[in-house]
Amino acid sequence: MSISNSAASLTELNVIDTLEHASNPQHAGSQVQRLAEQQLKDWSILPGFHYILQSIYLDLSNSLQIRWLAVIQFKNGVEKYWRSTRINAISKDEKTSIRGRLFDLIDEQNNQLCIQNAQAASRIARLDFPTEWPNLFETIEHILENEHINRDDIKLYNILVHVNQIVKILGTARIGRCKPAMQSKMPLIFPLIVRIYLHSFDHWTSRYTQNGNNNATDSDELTKLQVSYLALKVLRRIVCEGYERPHKDESVCEFMKLTISHFELLINNQENMGKLHVYEKFIKCYGKLYYNTVTASPANFILLPCSTHILIAYTKLIFEKAQVVYTENSDTTGDFWEQTVIKGILLLKKVINFVCKKNVITLRARSDKISVDEAIAKINREFLNEDLIKKLVDILMNWYLKLRPAELENWFIDPEEWINEQMMTSYEYQIRPCAENFFQDLINNFPDLLVPYLLYKIENEAASLTNSADDFLKKDAIYASFQLSSNVVGDKVDFDSLLTSVFLPEATNSNVSPDQLKLIRRRVALIINEWSTVKCSEASKSLCYKFFGEMLLTEKDKVVLLTVVQALRTMIDDWNFDKDVFQPYLNDIITILLREILPSVSLTETRLYVLNTLADIIIQTKPLLNKDLLIEIMQRVPSLWEVSTNNASETILSNALLRLLRHLVSSLAQYSYLTWEISIPLIRYSCDPSSPQYQLLNEDGFELWGALLQHYSPKEHNVFDPEFIELLPFLEFAVDARTEILPTLLEIVKSYTLILSQAEFLSSDSLLKIFEDMAKYLLSLREDSYQIILQVWEVLILSNEYGGENLLFSKLYETGVLRAMFDAIFLEETLSSYQCGQIFQIIGRLSYLNPDALLESLAQYHNSLPTMNENAHLPMKSKKTIFSDSSFDVVVQRFLSQWVVCYKEIYDPKLKNIHIMGMSSLLRTKMITIIGDIGLIISLWIEMMEEINENSNGDCEKYHLNDIVTEQSITYYPLTNEQLRQHEIEERNDFVHHISFKEFVIQILKFLEETLGVQRYNELLSNVNTSLMENLQLFLTVKPQQ
Repeated sequence: MSISNSAASLTELNVIDTLEHASNPQHAGSQVQRLAEQQLKDWSILPGFHYILQSIYLDLSNSLQIRWLAVIQFKNGVEKYWRSTRINAISKDEKTSIRGRLFDLIDEQNNQLCIQNAQAASRIARLDFPTEWPNLFETIEHILENEHINRDDIKLYNILVHVNQIVKILGTARIGRCKPAMQSKMPLIFPLIVRIYLHSFDHWTSRYTQNGNNNATDSDELTKLQVSYLALKVLRRIVCEGYERPHKDESVCEFMKLTISHFELLINNQENMGKLHVYEKFIKCYGKLYYNTVTASPANFILLPCSTHILIAYTKLIFEKAQVVYTENSDTTGDFWEQTVIKGILLLKKVINFVCKKNVITLRARSDKISVDEAIAKINREFLNEDLIKKLVDILMNWYLKLRPAELENWFIDPEEWINEQMMTSYEYQIRPCAENFFQDLINNFPDLLVPYLLYKIENEAASLTNSADDFLKKDAIYASFQLSSNVVGDKVDFDSLLTSVFLPEATNSNVSPDQLKLIRRRVALIINEWSTVKCSEASKSLCYKFFGEMLLTEKDKVVLLTVVQALRTMIDDWNFDKDVFQPYLNDIITILLREILPSVSLTETRLYVLNTLADIIIQTKPLLNKDLLIEIMQRVPSLWEVSTNNASETILSNALLRLLRHLVSSLAQYSYLTWEISIPLIRYSCDPSSPQYQLLNEDGFELWGALLQHYSPKEHNVFDPEFIELLPFLEFAVDARTEILPTLLEIVKSYTLILSQAEFLSSDSLLKIFEDMAKYLLSLREDSYQIILQVWEVLILSNEYGGENLLFSKLYETGVLRAMFDAIFLEETLSSYQCGQIFQIIGRLSYLNPDALLESLAQYHNSLPTMNENAHLPMKSKKTIFSDSSFDVVVQRFLSQWVVCYKEIYDPKLKNIHIMGMSSLLRTKMITIIGDIGLIISLWIEMMEEINENSNGDCEKYHLNDIVTEQSITYYPLTNEQLRQHEIEERNDFVHHISFKEFVIQILKFLEETLGVQRYNELLSNVNTSLMENLQLFLTVKPQQ
């Protein structure tokens, strides 16, 4: 066939031929297949294509591979082109034709093809029901009522596949009309599906319950099994998603009553039926039905007439199957009873939490309050009582909190794997974590009943137990209950006393076997893990640290060791952590973690945990760790880095290593240059856009880069490594991408401004390119990035060297920085006064530096603007208030007036000084327009002098209100070298601290007198308000404070 791109070639035969070329394995990867795929893509936007695809799928004379590709193309096309708002959307008439045939092939023999068609139908239902497809459920009802279909299990199964997908996708809708509309239609199909379920369920179960036959070999029997299971699955979805208040619908109540009897029937016949491939699916499906119903609305579930029956059935299983679950091994005997009991515990957990936390229930309607009250009254009357709660606690402690034989075996076989699993396991999937979680719910919800009961059991039962293996496991479970009840029992017991008299002696008892000692040491570490953050004195914490140190040094079992590390990390991360209490044990613990524990573990997750623990200790104990130990930690990084970068499964370690290095840099502070040899190559690897791990590592890499610059101290190491300059193109690339880490990147740029000289900084092409990028997008930057880039420009101006202002102005103009600031000032859609004031703060510093250069830059900017007429046709966000055909005097007038408006919103005396001295410096340009505003400027001078009281050097206490470096901050908060550097440059170079404001005003007035001549000068001042001039003279004669 010649594959053509013309619309005329769209016929069913041609599409079949093209599908054959595209799907034939003989053409895999060939030009023929590529042309066929392109042709299908070209046809996909043409009218009638998707109808033809549906026709090909429905035609059983086509080969399976052609029909398969046709239905896949059809489903994908529905996803892409069904919405009427999409470009090349499927026409309304074609949609109608397609909808009319969606259920035509319900005798499809291939299950996978049927599922693809069902998924397409469900997507169409989500988009078209109820508006364009109002009779969807009437159509399904008609099919389900058809006796011919009801006698054919294949057709029944296929229609249920479609209903399952449709209810599933409509049930997920949270907005729009489709879900309420679906709920209104459920009474049409629900009874019919119940009938199918009941008929097929009775058919296959009768053979097992009556004859004891446990071989389902004939195809009819297997099909009945599949139909009944799928019907149950659909009904589960309908009950949970198809009814707002299922307990008020009689048919739902009858069905739910039916399910619990069927559930019990299957449970009681587990020996006969357990070998069926769908047996466990049925039990899980019933569990999902009840759990999803109670999750959606506990009140609705409880108000079902059979809810008590359901709860009793599962509670009975929890008690009766405890020993079976305890001995189960998922690897050999399976985990059927474990998973069934977990579902029962989760069900009870939901109900009990609902009853006990009624004050935090969300009510969507006034009638809900009545339902909630009725449900709580019913469950307390029919199910919950004190005796049941105590028995639940007993069964949990006697069986479910105990370490099972399978767990002990796994602990012995692979301790590191086992402890990792314990740290990460969700309580919804394993019985012991589930029992622990449920136990905590019980003790939290019934403290008055259970606390005395629990303490009695702990005190009496634990003391009476022997050293036998079984009794030791029971003791471990009792101690587990004490561990889990810390939040509730905390006020009732003296943990400090128990720690010294019971737990620590137990953990160091040499009269028990090594295996038993491992158990108790692990448990004591877990108890400390829970109780240390609840109720534990500093003296007891010191004992815990001592115990941890001994365990890390002497214990060989990895489970115990890593549980100790877990407890240690919890104590280190506690908000109440006192590093002075920990200090006596700090070096020993770090040394053991570094030299013994870290090299001994082999799994990625464990290495990660130990590395993160080391990082936490470094952060929390700063600056107690000595330099040599920090260097030793650093020296472990290269070998681990090699492992992480050479093995795909270990890649996540790279991030942890970068973070660890960053914390080491922070702790080393002025000695951080010692990490350069290791850190810089890692930064190069992480931040190089061509690196294979760039996406994963760049954020941590840039943070490490920033930390190295922030902590660099020229006093300790006066040679700034030239590799830091070589890295700058990576920074340029990252800034250009403008991702979420832009503030981090701009902080790095700021660090360079504080380390490099102005000439070095402005000679870097990468840094200047970053300025270009930031200037281009200045007004669209997020607030944090906006603040940082302005700080960068301000620091660069502050670091100006003598005679360097010409270079500075030149580079700021070439990179578009000045233009961006002028744009911000003259925009028709004005910035807030605060943001505009920040721009003028930079302008003020530039003006003080060289007012003539500033006005020259403004003139260049003015000449580059569009004319008034051109400006009128620009989009609103680009329109300016000045134009190239405006006079420059008008531009300057607008500039000054905008500055004064922003100045009025500034209240920090230091910032006001920067603005007023910058604005006043413009008088030195001799421009008549500016000099004409002398009266306004004088009023600002007087206002400023009223507020400040400078010393003879021009400094003032009020100028230091927001200083980062103060006597208090140095004492109580360790500052970075960068903060000290910035403070130093401000103290040294900022004119605010060195130029007397009064002297500045006097010099400006002298300059005007010399420039204008005495007569014109006096004429100028004669136009100023007399009282202003008197006040000015008064302030200028006041002597500064000494």
